[in-house]
Amino acid sequence: MPRTLLSACACALCLSTTAFASTSVTRSEALDAIHVFEANATGAVADPGRKTDPSDAVAGASNTILRFALESDQVVVDLGIDSVPWCDVKKGLADIPQSSERGLLLAAYLSGCVKAQLLSGKQNANPFEGWVAMLKVYRTLRLRESVRIPEVEALLERQVKGTLEAYAAEALERSSENLRKSYGPAGAAKPATPEVATQP
Repeated sequence: MPRTLLSACACALCLSTTAFASTSVTRSEALDAIHVFEANATGAVADPGRKTDPSDAVAGASNTILRFALESDQVVVDLGIDSVPWCDVKKGLADIPQSSERGLLLAAYLSGCVKAQLLSGKQNANPFEGWVAMLKVYRTLRLRESVRIPEVEALLERQVKGTLEAYAAEALERSSENLRKSYGPAGAAKPATPEVATQP
C-alpha cells in the first residue's frame, strides 16, 4: 500500500476536528464514505479514468466517517483503550511508532462499527465489527508493508483461534466498568463540588 495513502488517512484523522463543516453528516453520506473507504483502504488499484486519487479518497472518507461517529446519535463507538488498544485516542498518534498505519486502522475500526450499526438500525458499542473491518486492512498492511503492531497481532491471533467475538464482549464490559468508575452508574447525579463529595 502506498505510504501516501497511509499518511493521507492519518492526517485526515489528526486534522478532522478543525475541518468539520457546519452541517452534520447524514446516514447516506456516512454509508457512501464507508463504501469509498472499503474500496480504497486496502490499496486496490485505481481506475486510470478515475479523477480521485485513492489517498485522497481514503482521507476524505475517513474524515466523513469520523465526523459521523462523533456527531451522530444513530451510533455509539467505544474509543477506550480496551476497544482500540493500538492507539490511545486521548494522546493522539503523532508520537508513536507506525502512527500512519495505526491511524488507518482506527479509520477502518470506525468504518466497521458505524456500518454494522447503520445496517442493523441498532446502537451497539461492541467493538467486534470494528475489529473485523480493521483486521481486514491490517492483513493487507502485513502482506504489503511487513507491518507488525503487537496490539493488533494479539487481536488477529484471537480471530484465528475463533475467540475474537467473545473477547470483544469482554472488552466492552471492561470499558463500561471503567466508565462507571470514572462517572458513576448511569443516571447517578454527580456531586456539584469535590468538597460536597468528601463531607461525612
